[in-house]
Amino acid sequence: MRILQIDPDDLDNPMSGGSPIRTFEICRRLARRHEVTVLTPTFPGSTPELVRDGVVYRRIGRRIGDHGSSHHITFFCSLPAQVRRGGYDLLVEDLMPPASATLNPLFAKAPVIASVQWFYARALSQSLHLPFYLGETYGVRLYRNFIVLTASMRRRIEAAVPRARCRIIPNGVSDDLFEAPPRVGSTILYLGRVDFGQKGVDLLLEAYARLRPPTRPRLVLAGHYAPETPIVDRINRLGLAEQVVVLGKIPASARARLFAESRFVCVPSREETFGMVITEASAAGKPVILFDRPPMNEIADRAGSIAVPAFEVEAYAAAMQQLTDATEEEILARGRSCRERVRLYRWDAVASRQEEFYLEVADRQAFRRAAEGSAMGQLR
Repeated sequence: MRILQIDPDDLDNPMSGGSPIRTFEICRRLARRHEVTVLTPTFPGSTPELVRDGVVYRRIGRRIGDHGSSHHITFFCSLPAQVRRGGYDLLVEDLMPPASATLNPLFAKAPVIASVQWFYARALSQSLHLPFYLGETYGVRLYRNFIVLTASMRRRIEAAVPRARCRIIPNGVSDDLFEAPPRVGSTILYLGRVDFGQKGVDLLLEAYARLRPPTRPRLVLAGHYAPETPIVDRINRLGLAEQVVVLGKIPASARARLFAESRFVCVPSREETFGMVITEASAAGKPVILFDRPPMNEIADRAGSIAVPAFEVEAYAAAMQQLTDATEEEILARGRSCRERVRLYRWDAVASRQEEFYLEVADRQAFRRAAEGSAMGQLR
């Protein structure tokens, strides 16, 4: 089968997030049996085409002058022509900013599956005062088949598209994280985009500042951040310059080491479509502190991790202090519980489930066309 996937992000993009990791991990496994092409935007230093482990990546769109978003805009505008060309048996589209849904299903030459990795058009509408929410309200009705990461997202999609066929297929976890021997590190780890909006790093810093200074572990912030994010100013204002380390974007090879060196992991996100760091930390045997809010609370282990009332800084600080003061035996026990919870989230299993859905959608379309052809023959 020839699979064409649209991903608005790319592994090599300096500002990339978790979505391209999922794309690559699944597509490289499918490429052993299928022909897989991924369309992504251009970015500084990108090449027009790249082959990664059997997966062909084609970068489309271009940067215009100094306009920072131009490569995403031109990517978005170039997609209909790419989709209209055909040459594929299945189109998989990651929903993308600014409206989540696009008009690409109108131009598709094969069945379409919407992969819901981004669904924040309503929040973007509120911040920019533009009607992007219409995409999530009406645009998603152009799609029939959906891959969602959690049950809460399935409920949202089915409410918007009553005839939707949704398959819950979560993000996976690299096997090497399960192989790390249990140990109790000395740091508090935040891993992901350093962002004061969606990711809640501002809340994390406020909570961290409330820990008792004599026992306060070092906080490590690992992940890229936009130049306009006032992360250093906020750290200095809170008097934490000596105890907070800002690493910036790290290579994938460093993730296991950072998990191993941590005592526990903080995921203070206000909103997520999944929360990949929760499963990664759990696989590494680390307790996670998060806000008790879907979908994060769906995937976190209730026995090993701690979910506190949404956005309550004092409660978050209390949970951080609790794990800071906990014995090594308690931390290890919590970590074991977390690891057991996510053993089914391995990339091989996730890719297998995704391939099953791909074949199911493609076979359904083939059966429908055969039935239509038979009916037309009888009319003649």
